Amino acid sequence: MRYFHSYLGDPRTRVALLALLFGSYFGSLWIGSLHFPRPYDWRVNVISNLLSPRDNPDWYRVPSAGVAVAGLCMLQLGAWIEGELGDGQGRLARWGRRPAFLVGIGCLILSALVVPQHVHPVLGTRHTHEMLARTAAAGLGVGMLCACANAGVQGGGDADRERRLQRLRMIWRAVTIPPIAGAAVSGVVVALSRWHGMGVAAAGIFRGTVFWHLAFWEWAGSVAVFLFFASAVAVLGRMRGSHSP
Repeated sequence: MRYFHSYLGDPRTRVALLALLFGSYFGSLWIGSLHFPRPYDWRVNVISNLLSPRDNPDWYRVPSAGVAVAGLCMLQLGAWIEGELGDGQGRLARWGRRPAFLVGIGCLILSALVVPQHVHPVLGTRHTHEMLARTAAAGLGVGMLCACANAGVQGGGDADRERRLQRLRMIWRAVTIPPIAGAAVSGVVVALSRWHGMGVAAAGIFRGTVFWHLAFWEWAGSVAVFLFFASAVAVLGRMRGSHSP
């Protein structure tokens, strides 16, 4: 943690790292979509299609490398955010948010390196990438929800700091809760519609919309994660009493 505080003490460094996160993730996926063998529709085609040697044989390495670099940027920014928020936030921070972020970001990096194989099994299964990607999404989602619940809740601190932390929690809730809740509801509807025909009426309403497709929620979640880190860089670095030099 102390290393990241020293390294990211300069606001320009944090902004540059955030820009690298945006460019490496969305930029590499954009390049991969431009060279996709068939027209890529982000509302229907999942992100893993861009990283797949089968679906994107000539350009899958670019999105794969970009997502891995983005994960490394998130790891550094995440460590800096934890240091800025401090240690006086109780068990939810120590046992919930921090482990969830670590698992989520770690699995994101691994999912970019272990591309969808479809042919050769990895660790005894051909779905290692999918397992890592879903674990990454779950870890990041849990970590963000924990941050929304108690980020910076310490009490007795500087009034300006508390005010900014309250504002940050409101921003985090606005960018985090809607996509997570929407994905959860959509998943339940899809599951019920496929299990003995339950939820057929609801499925009929959603089936013709973008909300029915996993790809839409992947992209929505990607945007939410970036906004989570961007809002932290924008708010935390300007607080009086910040831990950064």
